[in-house]
Amino acid sequence: MVATRLYSGLLTLGLALVLALQSAEALADTEWSELSPKQQELLAPLKNEWNSMNNAQQERWLKVGRKYEGEPAERQAIMRERVSSWSELSPREKAAARENYKALKEKRQGERNSSWNSYQSLDPKKRDEFKGKKQ
Repeated sequence: MVATRLYSGLLTLGLALVLALQSAEALADTEWSELSPKQQELLAPLKNEWNSMNNAQQERWLKVGRKYEGEPAERQAIMRERVSSWSELSPREKAAARENYKALKEKRQGERNSSWNSYQSLDPKKRDEFKGKKQ
């Protein structure tokens, strides 16, 4: 009984240690100074939060920043406005926005699946007509 409790306690401690190490590794990986001037321009509203973001969060924003660099000036202005708006949201509002995005993405996927299933249920002649082929 004592051995089982000791084993269980050691196992729990080991798991906690592994999680702590993984959490430390997942913390900010890219320093603000490593961002290009264009990325810093876009992500300026997030500068104060940057070092507290984990690696995955930073990578998502860096992906947006890389896209930003190749966009025309008009699109860059829109992207800067959206980052600024995002940075002003509370954590609760950000979580709600993420949930809404996820739900919309799933709904769109469902609509695509429904359309594809409808197409697949057509007989081959109807499918060819739909594709614009004449037989």
